[in-house]
Amino acid sequence: MARLKTSKGFLEYKQHMLYFGSKTINRDVMLDNLRVLSLYLDKIDINWGPCFGTLIGIVRNDDFQPWKPVFDIYILKEDEERFKDILWLLMEVGFEVVRYERRGVYYLSRNGEYFKIFVLHKISPDVRHTGGTDFIHERYLQNTVKWDFEGIQLNVPVEVDEYLTFQYGDWVTPKQTVWYNQDVLLRYWYWMKTWVQDHLPDSLYYAWLLNHRKMDFKKFKTRCEKAGIPLPENVQLANMQPRKYKKILTVGVYDLLHKGHIELYRRAKGLGDYLIVAAQDGDFILKYKPTAKVLNSTEDRKYMIKSIRYVDEVITYTDVDKIVKDVDFDVFVTGPDQCHAGFQRAIQWCEQNGKEHVILARTDGVSSSELKAKIAEKTKNSK
Repeated sequence: MARLKTSKGFLEYKQHMLYFGSKTINRDVMLDNLRVLSLYLDKIDINWGPCFGTLIGIVRNDDFQPWKPVFDIYILKEDEERFKDILWLLMEVGFEVVRYERRGVYYLSRNGEYFKIFVLHKISPDVRHTGGTDFIHERYLQNTVKWDFEGIQLNVPVEVDEYLTFQYGDWVTPKQTVWYNQDVLLRYWYWMKTWVQDHLPDSLYYAWLLNHRKMDFKKFKTRCEKAGIPLPENVQLANMQPRKYKKILTVGVYDLLHKGHIELYRRAKGLGDYLIVAAQDGDFILKYKPTAKVLNSTEDRKYMIKSIRYVDEVITYTDVDKIVKDVDFDVFVTGPDQCHAGFQRAIQWCEQNGKEHVILARTDGVSSSELKAKIAEKTKNSK
């Protein structure tokens, strides 16, 4: 059995060698699957939607492309950990994880129909990469509208015609570009190549992947030049370069430690090998927020954080957009509510300097502000 590492533990699944042959989508079954899947994806509030040929079929025909065997979906790299957490729930309603590829692709199945989910990595502030042949401009993922597809609300680029024209040229005229051959020899050749890729050590796998993706990026860059779309000079395929020892950075006040913080540290540590927690300086907080109620001193907060077994190092910071420049790390972990201007600048710096950014969901039922409110209420009632 293969295993996926999630915040809830290792999820076991059988790694299938998929080959679709002449299979096409069963419309009624797929619509039922999509309705169920959309409920769970919307519940965790992530950016997702149809992509590639699936997007063309929905926009052009309000239907599935007649020759496609799978439904293509994108999610963003920073949302991947939240996506992995709901896999446990999806399995309870009939979904199966049938394949995972290290470049960032998940295959899910339910009732004989398949979803292919692409994790989009940022290689610059303006461009994302599937890990395969496709690169996508960020604005088409962030500027979206809700498209009603058989009663299911899907995220589609506001400038969908511009995007599809750039990506495919004449996308309005239906034409099949991918064929799945039933030839037995070709099938076994495909399986053998896939098996070898699945079992390559990371060093060889990512070296092979990087070599191919560099060629794909040259083609993408040529299309951008023809379309008059500028690209940054220092674009990096950083996600193709494995790191043997990954350092994780997360930041916060951590004034009243609770279960939610412990879960954050546990899950953040699971993303790498060495966890650095930065606690915000108390004097700095009071300087800019005189009414802020910080119960514990900076040193006391650091002392308590360091005692937690998932934490390897505790430091002090003032501005979040400064600490990311001063610390050696690979992955910057934030929560969904850490989104003020300083965090936006910090995240942008990460994007420009080949650092990953991951958003971890809050732990349900607990928060520092709620705990402080309860303490204040009990203290008030006891007087």
